[in-house]
Amino acid sequence: MYINFRRHYLSKAICISAIAGLAGQVLNAFSRIIFNSNPLRPDMLNNSFFGVSIIIQLIVVLLIFLVFLHYIRKIKQAIYVIDEDDLDEVAMLQKKYIPNTISTLKGEAIYQLLEIWAVILIFVQIISLVSNYEYKRFISGLYELLPVYSADNAVTFAEIYNYTHGFKYIGMFSAIIIGIFVTAVFLQDRFLKILATVITFIFILAFMVFQMVTFETQIKIISIVWTAVIYHGLETLGLFAFSLYLAKHYRGL
Repeated sequence: MYINFRRHYLSKAICISAIAGLAGQVLNAFSRIIFNSNPLRPDMLNNSFFGVSIIIQLIVVLLIFLVFLHYIRKIKQAIYVIDEDDLDEVAMLQKKYIPNTISTLKGEAIYQLLEIWAVILIFVQIISLVSNYEYKRFISGLYELLPVYSADNAVTFAEIYNYTHGFKYIGMFSAIIIGIFVTAVFLQDRFLKILATVITFIFILAFMVFQMVTFETQIKIISIVWTAVIYHGLETLGLFAFSLYLAKHYRGL
């Protein structure tokens, strides 16, 4: 069975989740400034900042869960107005008599995509929580071995940080890319397939080639790790743009 082409379930769920993730990142940025104490000490070793970031991320996980639960329930109500055994026959009639007022995909396919994206986005946030905790332990041990009070130690510490930081994001980045690619397969969208491949290539370049950029401000030393920039950009602004693309180009999504 097809749903009304004016309703948007998948794109709205992804859009709201992306906005929640972006809001979380903005709050994290403010908390970095508020709880900044030692300009030479990595932010994640600041227990106050780390505790706040965990709370923010738990709130984001809860919001994503509630958003997808809401839209999954809504689409189930829309689909199962008709008996399950009659869904295929109704879809054939809809496609024959009202082709211009039905969604691009069957309601069952949109329901499946909602489940896939719910699992991906919740999984990404939970894995991010775990990886942040474990990476904090790693950086704490590294900081004890290489305190950054000397120039040589600071350079070595920055290099190790740069080459290991990207490992945090590989699994989470891959999950989102797989979600985009699976959606493209459902929709037979060549552009999304190419886009997912290009973004993956850029991430690999950032992981293997690009160097971390470090610069000093009056407040503290700031380091930009490109794998982190690409991942956080993808999970917020990238998913927001993805949701707009789905809403604009595909009816009912």
